[in-house]
Amino acid sequence: MKRILPSYPLWIIDPNFSVWSPCDELNGGDTLFWTGLSRRTYGFVRANGTTYCLLGRRDGARQLKQTDVSVSAFGTHYTFEGDGFTLKVDFVSPLLPNDLKRLSCPVCYTEYEASFEGEVPADFSVAIALDEEYCYNNENAKTVGGVLPLNGYEAAFMTRLRNLVMSNADDIAAPDWGDVYLTGEEAFFVTDAALNEYIFAGEAKYVRKDRERNYLFAVSKSPKGYFMTAFDDKVSIFYFGEWLKGYYFRKGKTIIDALNESRKNHDDILAQCAAFDKKLKEDCEKVGKDYYTLACAALRQSVGAHKLVENAKGDLLFLSKECDSNGCIGTADVSYPSIPLFLIYNPELVNAMMTGIFDFAKMPVWTYDFAPHDIGTYPWCIGQVYGVKNRDDKYSCNMTCFWEYPRTHTMLYLRPAASEVYEEKYQMPVEECGNMLIMTAAAMLAGASEKQAKKNFPLLKKWVKYLEKYGLKPSNQLCTDDFAGHLANNANLAIKALAGLEAFSVVCKRLGKDALAQEYRKKAEKFAEDFKAIVGEGIMPLAYGMEGSYSLKYNILFDKLFGFSLIGQDVCERETSYYIQKNERCGVPLDTRRDYTKSDWILWCAALTDEREKTEALYAPVLTYLAESSSRKPFGDWYDTKTGLIEHFFNRTVQGGIFAPLLKELGLEKGKRA
Repeated sequence: MKRILPSYPLWIIDPNFSVWSPCDELNGGDTLFWTGLSRRTYGFVRANGTTYCLLGRRDGARQLKQTDVSVSAFGTHYTFEGDGFTLKVDFVSPLLPNDLKRLSCPVCYTEYEASFEGEVPADFSVAIALDEEYCYNNENAKTVGGVLPLNGYEAAFMTRLRNLVMSNADDIAAPDWGDVYLTGEEAFFVTDAALNEYIFAGEAKYVRKDRERNYLFAVSKSPKGYFMTAFDDKVSIFYFGEWLKGYYFRKGKTIIDALNESRKNHDDILAQCAAFDKKLKEDCEKVGKDYYTLACAALRQSVGAHKLVENAKGDLLFLSKECDSNGCIGTADVSYPSIPLFLIYNPELVNAMMTGIFDFAKMPVWTYDFAPHDIGTYPWCIGQVYGVKNRDDKYSCNMTCFWEYPRTHTMLYLRPAASEVYEEKYQMPVEECGNMLIMTAAAMLAGASEKQAKKNFPLLKKWVKYLEKYGLKPSNQLCTDDFAGHLANNANLAIKALAGLEAFSVVCKRLGKDALAQEYRKKAEKFAEDFKAIVGEGIMPLAYGMEGSYSLKYNILFDKLFGFSLIGQDVCERETSYYIQKNERCGVPLDTRRDYTKSDWILWCAALTDEREKTEALYAPVLTYLAESSSRKPFGDWYDTKTGLIEHFFNRTVQGGIFAPLLKELGLEKGKRA
C-alpha cells in the first residue's frame, strides 16, 4: 500500500482542533493533534462475535486489515477487510473556502459503509471513542461531560472542569478550554470499563468507574452511517478589545445548531464537497501529473489553520496562526504565501487576512512608515508581538515575559506612541509593505470588494512610498527567508518591492485614480530597468554582487500575474531551468547557503514557467518529500531537501501557496477566467 502523506488529516476544524494520523495504517498507533501531542482515539467494528480495531490500537481488539488509503479535497479515505466483510471509512472536514458558513461550522464527519458476503451480522456495530485528553493541553485535568438526546441521534460531550478560556497564547499548544462533542445513534460519557465491555462482549453500555479515564463513546448499528465530531471553543478571538465567537455562531447560534444543521444538511454538504473536489481534480490535470495530490495535501491544512470571525463593525477577519513558528496571529508574511488558494476560491478571505494589519497600523503605538508583521499571538489580537523591546525599566517592566509558558501578552495596542515598544532592527519593512500592497491588488483583481482598499488608501500610499525609497537596494534587514541570516541588497526582496509598486498602480487604476496609476506604472518600469542593470545577465544572485549564488525568485510571480512582466518570461524560464538543475531528492534548496527549502516557494516558482514539463520537474520532489519523509507531521514547509526532515514549521497556512501553479493556469483576474 503506497504511502501518500507523512501525516493524514482526519478532523480539521481550526488551529485549536486539528487531529491527524501519523501512521501508514490508521490502526498503527495513536492519533495526534497537529502539535504532536497524543490524542488517543479509537475506532471499532463488531461483527460475528469479534471486535476489530480500525482506528488506533486497544488491547483486546483485533487489528482490522487496511487495504487502501487515499485523499481528496476534504476527505481522507480508508478501506479495510475483515472476515467476510469490507469496511470503508471516510474522514471528512468540509472546510469549503467558497462557503463561509460551512468553513466556520466546527463539525466534521466520519462516514462508514460495511459490505458483507452474506447477511449483516446481528451483532454488527461501529464505534468511535475519544480520550479525555482532547480537553486539555499538557497537564492532566479533571474532565466532566454528559449526553444530549437530540432528534434521531445522541451527542456526548466532555470538557475540562475548570475551563481556562483563552488561556494559551502560545505556539505548539492545544487548548485548555472548549467542549468536545461526538455523536452517533447512541452516545455515552463513560470510562475505560465501558470500552472494555464493548470490546470483549460487544455491548454498548453506560459504565463509569472511579479513577478511570473518561471517554466520549458513540455507537451506530446501521451498515452505513456516520458520526460527527465537533468542538465548541466558547470564545475564539480577542480582537483589540472585542471578544469574538466563531463566524458560524453569529446571531446567537449554538453548537447544538451546528450539530443539527450538519445532520439535516449532511447529504447536501457532502454533495458540495464532491462537486468542489471533482472540479479541483479536473483543474489540477491542467497543471501536471499528480499535482492533485499536492493540492489535497495542502487544502484542509491551509484553511483549518485559520479562524474566521467577524467584528462589531461587520468586518470579516480570517486569522492565521503561525503554527510551529512563533504562534503569531494574522502575520502578513504568512498570509502572503498562502493567497493563491484563496484568490482562486474566495478572494474576500484575502481581504479578511489583511484587516487586522490595517487596523493595527493606524494605532498610535505603531509609529513606523512601513507595515506591521503581525497583530498578536493566537488567539489574542493585542498588537504586534514580534520585535518587541525586551527591556527592564519602569515603562516596560519586562512586559514580554517570553520565557514564561503558557503566556498572554500585555495589551500592546493600547500603548501611546511615546512607549517606544518596538525594536526597528527586528522589523521587516520592505517585506511587509510589499506583502500588503500585493495582497490588496491581487484580491481586487480576483473579485474581492474594493471597499478595504478605499478605506486604507492612505496607508497603502505611505507603504508604497517606503518601497520607492528603500526597495531597490534593501538595507540589511529581516525578511521571511532569513533562516541562514539576513543580508543587504537581497535581490528577491527587491523584486517584491517592484511587485509592490505594480500593485499600487493596479489599486489606483481600480479605484479610478488613473493619473496616479500611470505614474506608478512608469515608476515600476524605471525600477525594473535599474534592477536589471544591477543584477545583469544570467542567473540572478541571492544578493547584489554575490557571484555564483542564487535564490528562489518566487516574488516574480505577481509581476507575471498582474500582467506587467517587467522581469520578463525569458528570465523566468532561465531561472526555473536553473532551479531544476539544483534539485535534490526532496526539492530545490531555498538558496545557495543551505540544503533546506520552503515547499510553498517551490510551487510559486513552478508557476513562473510556461512549460508543463518544467512545472512538473519542480514540484515532483515535493511529492517525494510527502511520500518518504520520516518527519511524520502535517505538511511541513521548511525541510531539508536531501533528507526530507522538517527543520521547523508544519501545519502552517502557507501551504495555500501550493495552489500557485493552478492560479497561474486559471488566471488571476476573475473576469478573465475560463
